[in-house]
Amino acid sequence: MPGGGGNGQVRIDALYREQAPRLRRWLDARLRSSEDANDVVQDAFARLLGSGARDGLRQPEAFLNRIVRNLLIDRSRRVSSRTTHVPIDEANTPATRATQEDEIELAQMRERYRAAVDALPPRMREVFVLHRVQGLGYKDIATKLDISIRTVEWHVGEALVRIGKELGQ
Repeated sequence: MPGGGGNGQVRIDALYREQAPRLRRWLDARLRSSEDANDVVQDAFARLLGSGARDGLRQPEAFLNRIVRNLLIDRSRRVSSRTTHVPIDEANTPATRATQEDEIELAQMRERYRAAVDALPPRMREVFVLHRVQGLGYKDIATKLDISIRTVEWHVGEALVRIGKELGQ
């Protein structure tokens, strides 16, 4: 994770270099997808960076492992709770329709999200959009932009943290 700024950042950088490859291998074996494994690793580090407790941790590896396990549990719940796709037609109309208030709230959330993405530094925004909007994998982005895969990972993770902070306000 490029960038500096204090002893905590150096500690997180070292933790990332030490733990990310191990976590990717472990997750890849369980998820059977290197892209999913990369996403979970990035989400885990984004949560670690976003947690206020990170500077006071005596065992950051254990905390990171707990975050990864929680992400896998959340992922498992989402997959198991998904319902099958049911087309909406006259026989399957929703029980409640979205109100105008819901539509306004959704439009406002979309605008806040766009503003948060637009506020990212240009290169970070470019990497984030290529990954999350256009669906390119880390390796493809690295090749396209002539940067390392680790740099792509850092940009995506940092973008998630920054967007999360903007939306959490």
